[in-house]
Amino acid sequence: MGQGDGQSRDRSIAIIGGGIAGLCAGCYGQMNGYRVRIFEMHNLPGGVCTAWQRKGYTIDSCVHWLVGSAPGVSYHHLWREVGALEGREIVNLDEYLRIEGRDGRALILYGNVDRLERHLLQAAPEDRRAIRSLTRAIRKFTRFDLPVDTAPELSTWRDKLGVARRLLPVLGQFMTWRGATVDGFTKRLRNPFLKEAFTSLLGDVSDFPMLALIMPLAWQHLKVAGYPLGGSLPLARSIETRFLDLGGEIQYGARVSKILVENDRAVGVRLDDGTEHRADVVISAADGHATIFDLLEGRYIDDTVRGYYNNLQLFPPLLYVSLGIADPLKELPATVSGISFPLERPIEIDGKMRDRLSMMPYHFDPHLAPEGKAVLIVMINSDYDRWKKLSGDPKRYQAEKAAAAERVIEGLEQRLPGIREKIEMRDVATPLTWERFTGNWRGSYEGWMPTGKNMNMRMSKTLPGLAGFYMTGQWVNPGGGLPPAVSSGRHVIQLICREDGRRFVASEA
Repeated sequence: MGQGDGQSRDRSIAIIGGGIAGLCAGCYGQMNGYRVRIFEMHNLPGGVCTAWQRKGYTIDSCVHWLVGSAPGVSYHHLWREVGALEGREIVNLDEYLRIEGRDGRALILYGNVDRLERHLLQAAPEDRRAIRSLTRAIRKFTRFDLPVDTAPELSTWRDKLGVARRLLPVLGQFMTWRGATVDGFTKRLRNPFLKEAFTSLLGDVSDFPMLALIMPLAWQHLKVAGYPLGGSLPLARSIETRFLDLGGEIQYGARVSKILVENDRAVGVRLDDGTEHRADVVISAADGHATIFDLLEGRYIDDTVRGYYNNLQLFPPLLYVSLGIADPLKELPATVSGISFPLERPIEIDGKMRDRLSMMPYHFDPHLAPEGKAVLIVMINSDYDRWKKLSGDPKRYQAEKAAAAERVIEGLEQRLPGIREKIEMRDVATPLTWERFTGNWRGSYEGWMPTGKNMNMRMSKTLPGLAGFYMTGQWVNPGGGLPPAVSSGRHVIQLICREDGRRFVASEA
């Protein structure tokens, strides 16, 4: 099984949070001979990477694509090490995203870069120069594999030289695009349809980095970022199984109320029920704000850490409207990230006028709905403070949820006439839903929003003045998502092994 040095078996690790980062850290901890116990406040693994049932339909809250779903990028062997791909069937869809215009045309971000280039040039020949610069970058980045095996903190000059060699073929493109934003690229466009479509990509984010669009399209072209059929929860369950098979322990329904500290060293955790659990090392894979300011009472921070939580932009929380449709919705194309469409008659949804909606039909996954039916999800960037205020009046809060679903359905009727009569299930999750079930600060489902300024930011996995403690997951990785969860889980165990003088080992399931 690739177990580490048996002498470390007397060393224990307590992990706060059984999301993907916590589970992956647990797997690597067990591989390296530590006794690992995970404390998860929910009754399921996965954290944000989860799903729930309503009237025979499964509502998925996370995975659209998984970098490393196939060989060709380094993340693949990490996912195999933690058992994520065990028993999973992967599908690769042709369309990454579809953006429909008001004139009936659609901009389709195809996963295949050659097809994407032909499509864009046909739609906007006057933007040939900008289009070719984009597709040239995508082609170049298909040759770049992110170095994820070793924690950046442990990189030697040989590691850095290896990264430089990997970067060399794409260095020119990297320098060209590293500070570029989608907004800046859009301003280069002359075609009104193309400009409208790329503008709709931005939503409320003005400085979304172009590299965060280019890299996923490169991965789609390589077919190394497919969708695991069954969705998020089976993926989390696979990693949970790997962790348990390695000898780890998980305690569900175990909300941590305090990190125990003695002489500026983390020595365990206290649960809501008052029980205390000692450990040689504590890892928080839970919400960063709650960890630092609640569980540790804000005692171990400096200006840098404080600045993250005061200044960095969060992923906006979501209003998540899910519908069970008594129709297979086969007339809709299958896309990785959904279909954006304009509203002829703008509608007020969630306290804001909307002239466009994005829908995600999951008709390509037969595991999520009864035969001949489909799940349709509409995700809307929302306002945490609005829902927090509404929650003070439970009746009004529920009424607002129902009203939001109704307005969304009105919007869908403009694109899919008659869909209202086919709806068998409605479910509405607000920013407070995410906060309640995952603990995420202000309901932000992926933590720090990637921007041109923080794309290359490296955050410490430790806190100033506190020994025996580490953080992992989305709050130490701007951009969030599943790939940093597995890599940071691996990296944090590497750091602990270094601290203990152990050789880090890992093996595939």
